[in-house]
Amino acid sequence: MAVVGFDVGFQSCFTAVVKNGGIETVTNEFTDRCTPAVVSFGPKNRTIGNAARNQIITNPGSTVCNFKRLHGRLFQDPVVQAERTNLPYDLVPLQDDRVGAKVSYLEKEHQFSMEQITAMLLTKMKESAEASLQKKVAECVISIPSFFTDSERRSVLDAAKIAGLNCLRLMNDTTAVALNYGIYKQDLPGSEEKPRIVFFVDMGHSAFQVSACAFNKGKLKVLSTAFDPYLGGRDFDQRLVDYFCSEFKTKYKLDVKSRVRALLRLQQECEKLKKLMSSNSTDIPLNIECFMDDKDVSGKMSRAKFEELCADLIERVTVPLVAALEQAQVQLQDISAVEIVGGATRIPAVKTQISRFFRRDVSTTLNADEAVARGCALQCAMLSPAFKVRDFSITDVIPFPISLCWSSESDEAKACHEIFGKNHPSPSSKLITFHRNKPFVLEAFYSDPGSLPFPEAKIAFLLVDRCLISNFAPTFQLFSLYMKHTPLHYHIRTRKNRNK
Repeated sequence: MAVVGFDVGFQSCFTAVVKNGGIETVTNEFTDRCTPAVVSFGPKNRTIGNAARNQIITNPGSTVCNFKRLHGRLFQDPVVQAERTNLPYDLVPLQDDRVGAKVSYLEKEHQFSMEQITAMLLTKMKESAEASLQKKVAECVISIPSFFTDSERRSVLDAAKIAGLNCLRLMNDTTAVALNYGIYKQDLPGSEEKPRIVFFVDMGHSAFQVSACAFNKGKLKVLSTAFDPYLGGRDFDQRLVDYFCSEFKTKYKLDVKSRVRALLRLQQECEKLKKLMSSNSTDIPLNIECFMDDKDVSGKMSRAKFEELCADLIERVTVPLVAALEQAQVQLQDISAVEIVGGATRIPAVKTQISRFFRRDVSTTLNADEAVARGCALQCAMLSPAFKVRDFSITDVIPFPISLCWSSESDEAKACHEIFGKNHPSPSSKLITFHRNKPFVLEAFYSDPGSLPFPEAKIAFLLVDRCLISNFAPTFQLFSLYMKHTPLHYHIRTRKNRNK
């Protein structure tokens, strides 16, 4: 049985497998461990990954990228409308009002849902894993951001199903990193001793996540999680893009934002420039030949100027750190280590800001790019009966409080109760018993809509109707609701009321 972990990022994807008694990161057909999260549609074929990334500039209208944020969202969602202005391809409403991508494929117009696009990417990653393992891949663990809501999580599960994968578990990014960190540690304190507190800070292409974790021998417990879903490497790239758009307009009389291909070329060059500035503090030149109207353009940027342009973004790094520390209820002196992962943590100013907050040097012992995928592969091995993994329990948290609402006995008003609080241990289950002899409706929703990075607070409706009641004698009046989160599951059980 194959054991595979998939890290499907906003910009890049990694696949890790259990092989030869250890965890290995799989390379694709280009011998590259990183597979770009890009799907391109052409008149004769479809390309995915590295080949598709090369089509972003030459075929922008039918090359789908940066789509992870669109999972589970309606077309009219404010986030979708904001993303439309930054994407070279068209977003359209599908029949169920969810957002889809309109592309030209095989010389015909097609509309694909985000689940279908993600399934294409997962299929490509699955093929790379199968080529490495020389066996079929059917089961996996997939990483997701810790701030994904129930709707977004179900969308990812639907994509896995379309790709022919049985997703054993969706794993939060920072939890996967924590597992990859802790399972190999031989010097963790005993179960009765004071736990080792480690903070994991992950800034990727489009989001920033922080988790506080407590480690004991054979045990990982997530204490808190915090995030900024709209702070990532691409926001730093955009500051460079805006700066050079303004400079080129003044210097060369060119309106870069009026030409899609020119803007995409500038975005790619600015991303390269940002990476170069991470290792060089001197002025870095930017030169693009035949940029617009057969004109060559040039400019330069220093690290100091770049940090000045991004000063407010750097300040925002502190906000999730404060939230995670307060929710974990630990002191700075109690923290044993701060591990950073994610490509954007390589920006010196970001690293300095994190180090300054925790008053200690940050640790980079983990592979910043592959740690999530390796953690997912470890979790898949732990869930698989085909592999023996050392005992290591994982307790995650629920990032948003969840409430349950139901009709009152008089049916005149609704009664609501919070069943899972913020940072409640997960997986968790609760058994709630209702005394009813007629149909009623249960509604699950997120208790604090203001804290959601998603416009819809409702999770699900459950109608316990007369057809369920009529299958049993009238004396069956106790309805038990078994609730388990990750994502939210409902199981109704009926039993006889012995007092009747």
